[in-house]
Amino acid sequence: MKYRLLIAIAAFVALLSCQAKDPSTAPAAKPALQMTVDSLGSTFVRLDLRLVNASSAWILAQQGNAASPSAADIHEKGTRFDAGIRVYGSLEPETEYVLYGVAENEEGTLGSVVKLSLKTWAGSLYSWESSRSGVPFFADLALLYGFMRRNPTYWDEDRLRPFVTWTDPESGQEKWLFDAFLILEGRIPDYPPRTFGVGVKDWDNPSVGMPQANQEDAGRFLDYWFSETSGIKVLDKLVGEAASRIGTPKVKPKVIVMMPDLPAHERYNVNTTSTTYWGKVNGRTMDFSNPEDRRQAYYWYIDETRRRFFEAGLVNIELGGFYIMSEELPSMRSGVGGRGGDYIGGILRDGWEVEAKGWDDIFPAVSDYIHQYHESVCWIPYRSAAGYRYWKEFGIDYAWMQPNYYWDTFGVNPISSFYQQIATYDLAMELEFDDMMMPRPVDRDQSEYTKTRNGETKTETYKDYQTRWRGYIDGMQSAPVYGTKSLAVYQDTDSFNHLRQSSYKEDQDAFNELCRLIAEDPLKEKNR
Repeated sequence: MKYRLLIAIAAFVALLSCQAKDPSTAPAAKPALQMTVDSLGSTFVRLDLRLVNASSAWILAQQGNAASPSAADIHEKGTRFDAGIRVYGSLEPETEYVLYGVAENEEGTLGSVVKLSLKTWAGSLYSWESSRSGVPFFADLALLYGFMRRNPTYWDEDRLRPFVTWTDPESGQEKWLFDAFLILEGRIPDYPPRTFGVGVKDWDNPSVGMPQANQEDAGRFLDYWFSETSGIKVLDKLVGEAASRIGTPKVKPKVIVMMPDLPAHERYNVNTTSTTYWGKVNGRTMDFSNPEDRRQAYYWYIDETRRRFFEAGLVNIELGGFYIMSEELPSMRSGVGGRGGDYIGGILRDGWEVEAKGWDDIFPAVSDYIHQYHESVCWIPYRSAAGYRYWKEFGIDYAWMQPNYYWDTFGVNPISSFYQQIATYDLAMELEFDDMMMPRPVDRDQSEYTKTRNGETKTETYKDYQTRWRGYIDGMQSAPVYGTKSLAVYQDTDSFNHLRQSSYKEDQDAFNELCRLIAEDPLKEKNR
């Protein structure tokens, strides 16, 4: 009887033990938050938020001398965030803060308070930036290439003046033309070349990337555009002269400046090439194997450009934003955005050479940095380029997709499906043309063009290019695109002026039709 009693007691204790270990009766794990700084600006902090047993986090920033809040205070007064890289904004420059955070699960249970101390940068807004409430608006953007060995080489008064105003041949009235100008270039003028755009292949060995431009090259690009007799200062003068004739424009024309691509390696697809090829920030050599150093290099370039605009003493034009040079933004997001992708870890990623280009490490962090100065982020992808479906997730404000129809001899890029694409993903349009639509092209030795694709050869004349140009002009008005979305105009090196200067009536008609569309674009009424 004694042994039976002992066995019964042991069985009862074992049952209680099993019940205690039953997950359905165990207390729920407390939600927890890990919060670290990814990058820091003058008015924002970019946080890496990691959640455990939680669905969201609440963050509250207080200046360093404020009393510590409770979890309930943070939940009541703070801002809600999901896990991941997130931006907490509306901070003051050069100010010490304590960020308090608390995790919350789906049942509304709050975890323990975590805190993070930091000091924002001393950056401040220039006068043209402080006058804005946010990203500036513009309707019509002209692409101006300069710095490489082109013909003509410089943007002097005679070359730039036709982009500023146009005189209507029917009424004789002079009208404002483009309200924004994108300055950009593909590579340096030296040989052997270095490229400003990632993905360009070496001329002597197409299996590897061309060496990337460095910090000195970026400075030389800005030197070219800020010279006294060519570029930005000349544009400022021309706008001022036009204003004295026809009155001040509703808003100052904007200049958008390209940002050179900064991949991790000097030859982007060769892992054995240097990651310290670029230069220094605050006396420290940037090592692009660290994504933070890549971002710091972008911050340096952005601030250097802003400083030069300020010191130039411009009166009639202003900086309006920055341009992402890469025409594709491959990403670790799954799924194919356009023309193929890489399998990484068995998952199809969006675009080719995703890891080598590393755009997820750069944007939207750099976009956030630009936005704190009330400047815009602009991008022009080629047709169906990686990233075109989720361009807004990179922090981009303006995206004009290239139709690539103008040069489409073999009909692989129909214009009708292009308009469907940009409507689906809320993109704007780049209008494309060059001298190939002219009976007597200025920058080419012939007026017939032979191409071969997949064993098929075709020869076209300027009339074929005129027909596709007409497809742009008519299509963007019926789509509708014209008057509802901003327009970017690609005109090769100087084809806009070549049309204007031509003695052929069809060239003159094309020039005046284009200028009329730009000058009378209804979207200009939204300028601010």
